[in-house]
Amino acid sequence: MRWAYPISEYQSLQVGVSANESSLLTTLGYSSLQAVDWARSNGNTYSSRDFEPTAQYYFYGTRFNTYEVSAGWSIDTRNRALFADRGMHNALSGRITLPASDVRYYTLNYEFLQYVPLWWKHLLSLHAAVDYGSPLGSTTALPPYLNYFGGGADSVRGYRESRMGPKDNINGGNPYGGNFRIVGNAEFIFPMPDKWRSAARVSWFYDVGNVFQTGSKVRFKGVDDYSPVTYHFESLSDLKRSTGIAVQWMAPLGLFRFSFGIPLNARRGDSVNFPDETERFQFSIGQAF
Repeated sequence: MRWAYPISEYQSLQVGVSANESSLLTTLGYSSLQAVDWARSNGNTYSSRDFEPTAQYYFYGTRFNTYEVSAGWSIDTRNRALFADRGMHNALSGRITLPASDVRYYTLNYEFLQYVPLWWKHLLSLHAAVDYGSPLGSTTALPPYLNYFGGGADSVRGYRESRMGPKDNINGGNPYGGNFRIVGNAEFIFPMPDKWRSAARVSWFYDVGNVFQTGSKVRFKGVDDYSPVTYHFESLSDLKRSTGIAVQWMAPLGLFRFSFGIPLNARRGDSVNFPDETERFQFSIGQAF
């Protein structure tokens, strides 16, 4: 359940409570070792032996109940929801599990968006988001389905959708996600003719961001499936950067977004580290931020 309380015309508070019953099943040989380790270490674990006493261990699972309390604050002064040209949006939210939960953690999320009018109807859009989650008590890490992902039209364009950050050991490195994400976007929006102003937008963008895994409880291996690697945030150079052109078009079927992004510091990879996965042309539907 979730409730919203208006503070003023532009501000509101949100509070909520929830009870969830969850389960996670991981299969040896088909699931990442990171997910298998989490299932072995958290919640009420079980294996194939619970169902077939003579069978070998071929999967691991865990069941757990969580009881969450959440709260948030937001302020939105944009002059319109679509193709705004002035105003700002700020949102801060968090949630935490209660001590009675089988798995315990908390998450914090902050997002900022500002439109700055410039000369001759040019416009500057600034966006930033920070997301962080951490386990509590004996829980070793966030549940894998709560991990954050990055890359693609909604975060850092020019990099493949959700392929940034930690990689697991399956199929040459699938995205596993992380508990810490940073995204920043700056867009210089060009003026459009009056007849297109409410239906299309063209901009030059500069994106930065990445996904990280803090702590040492989640173990990762490199390309050779042997060498240990970490995905910690150590300096600003760890943030991936890109630049390019973006087009938004309000079509009869919805808001279409196209972008052509050029990665500026993509890693080539080596015998230990996975390469960054890039994708210059990207398409998506719906509002970005």
